[in-house]
Amino acid sequence: MTHPPIYISRQQAESFLAEFANSLNQPSSSPILFQVWGIGGVGKSTLLNKLQELHKDQADFAKVSFGYTMGIETPLKLMAEFYKHLPKPPNLLKRDVRELLPKVDSFTSLYDKYQETSHQLETQSVDGKKSVDSEQVKLVKQLLNTGVSTVGQVVMPGLAAATLGKATELSVDAAAMILSEKDRIQQLLQQHQATKQKKELQELMLDPLPKLTQAFVQGVTQKGEKRPVILMLDTYEKAPSDIDFWLCHYLLANPALKSRQVRVVIAGRFNLLKTEYWLKLSQDTHLIYQQSLERFDREQTAAYLQPIGIPGDEVEDIYQATKGLPYYLDWLRREKLAGREIDFSIGNQAIVDRLLQGLNPTQKLVLQLAACCRWFDKGLIRHVMQNQGLDFDTVADGNHNCFEWLKQREFVEFAQHRYRLDDVARDVFRLSLWQDDREQFYQVHGLLADYFKQQADREVPPDSPPPQQYNNEDWCCWMAEFLYHSVFARRKDYQRLLISHLFASRYFRQDEVVKVPVQAILAEADLADKYLLNQAAWEFIEKIKPTVEFGWEILQEDPINWEFLKTSGFSKSQIEVALTTCFNQINWLDGLAKFAALLYKSKRCSESQRVDWVRQAAAQAELIVTPEDSEFSSDLFSLNLASFWYELRRYEEAIASCDKALQIKPDYYDAWNNRGNALFNLGSFEEALACYDKAIEIKPDYHYAWDNRGLVLNNLGRYEEALACYDKAIEIKPDYDNAWNNRGNTLFNNLGRYEEALACYDKAIEIKPDFHYAWDNRGLVLNNLGRYEEALACYDKAIEIKPDYENAWNNRGNALNNLGSFEEALTSCDKAIEIKPDFHYAWYNRGVALNNLGRIEEAIASYDKAIEIKPDYHEAWNNRGLDLLNLGRIEEAIASCDKAIEIKPDFHYAWNNRGNALDNLGRIEEAIASYDKAIEIKPDY
Repeated sequence: MTHPPIYISRQQAESFLAEFANSLNQPSSSPILFQVWGIGGVGKSTLLNKLQELHKDQADFAKVSFGYTMGIETPLKLMAEFYKHLPKPPNLLKRDVRELLPKVDSFTSLYDKYQETSHQLETQSVDGKKSVDSEQVKLVKQLLNTGVSTVGQVVMPGLAAATLGKATELSVDAAAMILSEKDRIQQLLQQHQATKQKKELQELMLDPLPKLTQAFVQGVTQKGEKRPVILMLDTYEKAPSDIDFWLCHYLLANPALKSRQVRVVIAGRFNLLKTEYWLKLSQDTHLIYQQSLERFDREQTAAYLQPIGIPGDEVEDIYQATKGLPYYLDWLRREKLAGREIDFSIGNQAIVDRLLQGLNPTQKLVLQLAACCRWFDKGLIRHVMQNQGLDFDTVADGNHNCFEWLKQREFVEFAQHRYRLDDVARDVFRLSLWQDDREQFYQVHGLLADYFKQQADREVPPDSPPPQQYNNEDWCCWMAEFLYHSVFARRKDYQRLLISHLFASRYFRQDEVVKVPVQAILAEADLADKYLLNQAAWEFIEKIKPTVEFGWEILQEDPINWEFLKTSGFSKSQIEVALTTCFNQINWLDGLAKFAALLYKSKRCSESQRVDWVRQAAAQAELIVTPEDSEFSSDLFSLNLASFWYELRRYEEAIASCDKALQIKPDYYDAWNNRGNALFNLGSFEEALACYDKAIEIKPDYHYAWDNRGLVLNNLGRYEEALACYDKAIEIKPDYDNAWNNRGNTLFNNLGRYEEALACYDKAIEIKPDFHYAWDNRGLVLNNLGRYEEALACYDKAIEIKPDYENAWNNRGNALNNLGSFEEALTSCDKAIEIKPDFHYAWYNRGVALNNLGRIEEAIASYDKAIEIKPDYHEAWNNRGLDLLNLGRIEEAIASCDKAIEIKPDFHYAWNNRGNALDNLGRIEEAIASYDKAIEIKPDY
């Protein structure tokens, strides 16, 4: 018979219980989250049980324990587990047949829809007619892995191809982007039968956490309208970092919880407020109540022992032996109730010896060896015993093998389908082995590391391509255990191993390979464990912790989102130390890990060093290409290297990377598209067109390639064909905002069909309200229609969305010039130049504003700057000539007009201004000839 732990009243616990009870009576003015924290064995779980016992008749409880409750490793799964334990809506028989079924609340409905759609994406091909290919498997896995995380969310992509925004005297935006993994995931959702033309469902799959958290909050608050809902999280030190981040930034940040009868109770070894984002939440909102729990003092120890018949004269000996730790006292109570007497006559004997009383030295060693394992099964225990020279079948007990004997120990528990020592017992026995024989302690952990490495190699042979390893869930689990034990074994290469797997697992978005061992080490970091690792190991783990917890943001996002990382709990200096520590290992890495590290380093170095790092990555890619996995090998070059070269505007290198990818996988349509994008930026339009045609031949519904084909045709002057391509892209994907925008550009810039262009921009904005390019282009059309105030409002909207968008500032200055607001125009142009100092259009428009303000010399200086940046800028040469004419510098004016005409012979403004200058010199015949030329070019001038 099991006896539940006795609850002993103490001031800390009573304060906690009283504050919690008060929150149920006054929810709107009380904290939402209650945390009790303290070292292992201090009675935190017992206090939670007491709280539940006190309020079970007036509240509904849902409780989980990390490390014990199965399937709660992500926020989505945790919410679903909580929901399973809360009361279901009643199924009352009513007259209306529609009400005969159980009521389904918003969370259940949305979560089921997410799970059902996930299953369809994993098991059904896009058209539903063939088996799922490896590309889809990879994309869906990435979608689901990223979607359940609180960081690195997949978002709706911005531009996937070129965006052109052009008007007279205004700028052109032209930058075709390499198709990213985000784009391909979105493309899959747009085309798959389960999600096609279902925008809300696509958005749910791309970013499920905010929507499902909102539905969860709505559900639990509704349940809390009748009875309070208490969500309890025990052994919180083992909670994954994603859950901790979600709890703080998603759940508690929801304002609907504040005045409702929903409370969160946490028990764990560590104070939440040691993390910066929890501390900030506590300071800003007062939503958190905390109570530390300490060991029993002598009086509390006596009060605990008195009900089980231990006389007062033994209390001091027991207190000295147990140090007042409730876990040990509870063990003594259980021993007493089981009729087993405990001998305290030898005084202050170590508690480990008390726990082992009655066991022989060999049985003690069996327990110590088992304590080195985070969990164990029969095979693992057999392996450890045999390698320690112990007979697995008889050494512990002649009647039971070691595994069966261990299962009978009171401190061995069954959790998550595995056996393990409870946390406190494991701490005690593992520390005792370290104290008895440190070399054996390190040797056992080395033995365990080797065992798990063998299991990983058995699952996936070590010479297999990296995707076969990191995309295999069992391999990842074995490897995580290998890394954990390698650290405690004090292997010389443990730092390289951790960093190597950190980079490689980040490449495949399988961060748990490193997160699991690092978080386990940190979760065990009680006073005892700090002896088990040397200072250098602790410092190393602490240094790399930011990159382990937030790998996407710290290693890959470009630029680093420092605003987001402010909420991570890590300072900028900690993040910079983490990066330095990780990148310092590059020279000792090999294989995929080195390739990934070199790529990530190219994002975190000075601009002048980036090319060199990417070149090193390209050289490394050549070494890891494998014929066994053409998709992985081609992605190294097209998806990765080509993208990096493209960002650096090294288009020839991007083309070479695409060519390498196509050598490996000739039907790789993304590579054809990406090759076309690089050629487009080099002005090789015919070659780019051929690439897009090839991509479309391979994948006829590839809307990105249709859109890019339209851009090329636009640049070749084949405007109607360009429109047909945009229309095809829109037919495939009606909500493709970029195609609508580009369609508008062709109509506006090249065909002069302003109203139709305006309708296209409006459609793009309807689809994507924060599409700053479309807002800017809409302003350009309105400006050309003479609707300057409306144009100005569009530019302001573009700037509101993207404050550093230099084109919008420049175009705003142009509109203000047209409205006669010359000082404001000058300010806008100056802002554009501040953002982009070599922005010749802004220098030109600045000159226009200065001219209108009568500041002619300054205007000429601005035109000179525009010409210095762009020597063939005929408009600037023309305006320069006009201002020189106004200053009476006639010969210089004629020279400027001649330069404008040399660049653009059909520029009628320059011919007219040339005539004016000649007229001022009295060269009437020549002046008339210039006017005639202007009229010839533009008869209605």
